[in-house]
Amino acid sequence: MKVAILGRGKTGSKVASVCEDQDISHTVFHSENPPTVEALKLHDVIISFFPGTVLETYLETLKEAKVSIVSGSTGVNWSDELKAYLLENKMTWIQGHNFSLGMNLVHRIITAMQDAPKLFGDQFKTHIHEVHHTKKLDAPSGTAIKWKQWSGLEESMEEITSERTGDVVGFHSLEIKAPSETIKLTHEAHDRKVFAEGAVWAAKKIMNKEMEPGFFWFEDIALKELL
Repeated sequence: MKVAILGRGKTGSKVASVCEDQDISHTVFHSENPPTVEALKLHDVIISFFPGTVLETYLETLKEAKVSIVSGSTGVNWSDELKAYLLENKMTWIQGHNFSLGMNLVHRIITAMQDAPKLFGDQFKTHIHEVHHTKKLDAPSGTAIKWKQWSGLEESMEEITSERTGDVVGFHSLEIKAPSETIKLTHEAHDRKVFAEGAVWAAKKIMNKEMEPGFFWFEDIALKELL
């Protein structure tokens, strides 16, 4: 497997490190070595952690290269037109808000919280709080939004709160507060390597022909490993 890595930032550099650890051939593309159609075609799969605004500038290049993609880029409009293009050209695109494989255990737990109204009626409130590093521009995080969707507790949900401080990799907490008890679930990433490992895991899924062409969310694919 030969991987094209888009981005050499905090997570992109971790992807390169994981590839080195696993003896995976890879090339890192960045502003001083921008990806071209010809260069990308020499690779089997692309892993992108470009900022969303940067990825969008290369979207036509990626489409023309016709190489399947694993992307952690955020803030991009995943249009129906793009999804149709992937199918027509037999490309696979795996998109993730959070590439932590452990997050899929969290997914199952949060889904079970949909039973809260059966226990507490309407006498409870739900709150999500997330913390990330100061360079993360979007708020709330995509993961926090997913947690809200997974919980199915939108009616009891207070506004998601966000904090940007230091070099925090990723912290998410969901709290259900009832009159006589509080339930709290927390997930904290300690090292960006966890996201790199998940992205490489997804790339291997593509290379091992375990994925059909089309657009997929990483959490949907990883969750199947637990079913």
